[in-house]
Amino acid sequence: MHNEKTIPTIQYGTFSQRVHEQAAARQHVIKAQLELTYRCNLHCRHCYTDPYNSKELFSRELTLDEIHRLLDEMQRLGIVWLNLTGGDIFMHPQFFEIYDAAYRKGFLLQLYTNGTLFTKATIERLQLMPPFTIDISCHSVTEESFDWFTQIPGSFRSFIRGLEMLKASSLPFSLRTKAMNWNRDEMPAIRQFVESFGQEFEFTTSLSPRLNGDLSSLTYRMAPDDVVSLRGNQPATDGNEESCGRSADLLTPATDQLYRCGCGTDTIHINAWGELGTCTLQYERRVSLRAHPLADAIKMLFREIRGLQYEGTSPCRTCEIHTFCDKKPSDARWECGTADAPIPYDCDVAHVRAQSTLHQSLIHPLHRIHKEMEAHHD
Repeated sequence: MHNEKTIPTIQYGTFSQRVHEQAAARQHVIKAQLELTYRCNLHCRHCYTDPYNSKELFSRELTLDEIHRLLDEMQRLGIVWLNLTGGDIFMHPQFFEIYDAAYRKGFLLQLYTNGTLFTKATIERLQLMPPFTIDISCHSVTEESFDWFTQIPGSFRSFIRGLEMLKASSLPFSLRTKAMNWNRDEMPAIRQFVESFGQEFEFTTSLSPRLNGDLSSLTYRMAPDDVVSLRGNQPATDGNEESCGRSADLLTPATDQLYRCGCGTDTIHINAWGELGTCTLQYERRVSLRAHPLADAIKMLFREIRGLQYEGTSPCRTCEIHTFCDKKPSDARWECGTADAPIPYDCDVAHVRAQSTLHQSLIHPLHRIHKEMEAHHD
C-alpha cells in the first residue's frame, strides 16, 4: 500500500494573517474586486453605479475574452481573494462561465448581489463549486419601503424568496446594511431579521456620489449625531472597503499624502469598463487594462496614487481628527470641486465621532481653520 500525502490545514484566520503579512513585506497585491457589469434588475436610490445601468452603455463593458485574460493575469500575480460584483453579477449573460473559470483558478471568491435573482438552478450550480462567501444587501425588511427604495415593485418578495433558498442550501452568505435617513427607524427590525438567519448584524453609513457626478444619492445621508448614536458599541463596516482603526489620540497627519488609507498597497479594483483603480471609489487615477497589462498598470497606478498630496491650505492637510473621517478624495472632487477639499458632512461626522470617542469637547475642523486664518490676519 503506497503512502498517501496529505496537505496540512490551518485555521482561516491564521492563513489570512500570514498572507497579509507576506503581502505587506513584499508590497504584493492579494485582493481584487472585479465589476462584471453595471446591469442590474433594480434601481436603488443610493446606488453609485446605477447611471451606467443603461443598455446603450452595455457595449462598453469588458468582453468575455477580456475578462478571461484578466483572470489569467490575476492568477499569475498571486491574487488570493477575488470579489465579483456589479451592478448585479447574475445579470451578466455569461456569469457562470466567468465564475467557473475563476473558481478553477483557485481564487477565494466573494460574490456581491442584491439577492433577488436566485433561482433553484442558480443555487444548485453554486453548490457544485461553492464561493467563499455571498454578500447580500439588506436595507429594509418591509415590503413597501423595500420596493420604494429599489423602485421595482415585487423586489421585496424576490429578495425574501432568494434568502429562503440560500438558507436551505447551506451556502455561506452574509447580510449587509446601509443605514440611511429613510431606514434609520427600521434598524432594530433589520437587526432582528439579520440575526434570525444566524448572521451578525453589520452596517455602514457612508454614501457616495454617483459615477456620473450626480449628487442625489447624498440626500439619504443620516444626520451626523444619528451616525454615532446608531453605532453605539456596534462597529460600522463596509464590505467594499478596508476599515481604518480609530486612534484614541489627536494626531496631525504624518504626511501630506492625499490617500491616508490602504490605497495603493494590496488591493485593486477593476470596473466594468476595464479601468483599474486602487479601490471601489478611487477615481482620481485610473489606468485602462485594454491598453496595458495588469502588472504594468498596477505599478503605474500605485506610483501615481502614492504620489498624490494635499496642496495649499486645505484643512484636511493638518486635521487632528483625520482618523475619524470617512472622506474619499474622489467624493470630494464630485461634491466640492477638488479632491483635496474637505467634505463638510464628513467633517461633521468626524467631529461627533471624535468627541464621543475621546469624551472631550473639540473644535470643529472647519471652525479651526477659520480661527487660524483670523489669527493670522490679526
